[in-house]
Amino acid sequence: LMPAKRKIPKVNKKNFPYPLVRIYWEDIIGETTWSDIVDIKKSKTAICFSVGWLVNQNEVTTVVMADYSFEDNNDIKQGGNYTTIPTKNVLTIKKIKI
Repeated sequence: LMPAKRKIPKVNKKNFPYPLVRIYWEDIIGETTWSDIVDIKKSKTAICFSVGWLVNQNEVTTVVMADYSFEDNNDIKQGGNYTTIPTKNVLTIKKIKI
């Protein structure tokens, strides 16, 4: 049997005004193993890439969230898979048109 199709709710931009973005940011790298100091000196930071809804940004933090869920009344009250990045580590943010 095929499951009944569910109607996909529309996003109310008034209640969910967050833009979808792609963001490049810099992060730390570390190791917990023994390494030669000559190799440790060559260590670099990582460039990371995330895609998500930009739910908050200020001088200290930038928060992107990958997922959200609809309530029975189609409101969006919960999100998941979020990343909080120090704003000083953000390299670029670009909006994604959908």
